[in-house]
Amino acid sequence: MTTKINKSLMACVAIPLCSLFATKAQAVTTMAFLDQTLPTVTSYAEVESTTNDPAPAGEDFARFNPLTSPTGDVTSFIQLVPGNGEAGDFGGFIAGNIALIDRGAIAFVDKVANAEAAGAVGVLIANTDPSGNGAGVFQGGGDFSGTTIPALMIRNGLGNDLKAQMLLGDVEMHINVVPEPSGSMLALVALTGFGLFGRRRRQ
Repeated sequence: MTTKINKSLMACVAIPLCSLFATKAQAVTTMAFLDQTLPTVTSYAEVESTTNDPAPAGEDFARFNPLTSPTGDVTSFIQLVPGNGEAGDFGGFIAGNIALIDRGAIAFVDKVANAEAAGAVGVLIANTDPSGNGAGVFQGGGDFSGTTIPALMIRNGLGNDLKAQMLLGDVEMHINVVPEPSGSMLALVALTGFGLFGRRRRQ
């Protein structure tokens, strides 16, 4: 009888704990969110693998260097920056907006730094290469430790879609980039036995 009671107690404790750990593990393995809030509520999917170049169809955006990419949670209107995001391209930029910049000509980190200097609260860099299946999104390198605003790369098709929407009116986006999980959190995930090391796709 005692053995049965002990097993029941262990089960009562283990099940909610495992559920709690699994929830936390899923939270820390989702590194970024990108959502359109106006004019149409739409959620986009982060790349699941950093080795795909371009990413498979259905994956819309990627963070830049995960080790130095700044984190942040912002919601604002996007504004297309003419040219390639060089310092002189921000003459008409409205501070407080999210900068939408085409890939090319200068390094990703320089585009983000120039946008931040112009008052941008976030950056979306649109791939200009529609190669492969048209996704064309990957994690770019560079040292972003000198910047403080969240930045993401988006696929070519999504960039074109946002530009078309902006011709009709304001487009508001939400960017949320969260920190990489710590070693202790990854160890905790391993102990749960759920195998949640990979990134969870944003549904």
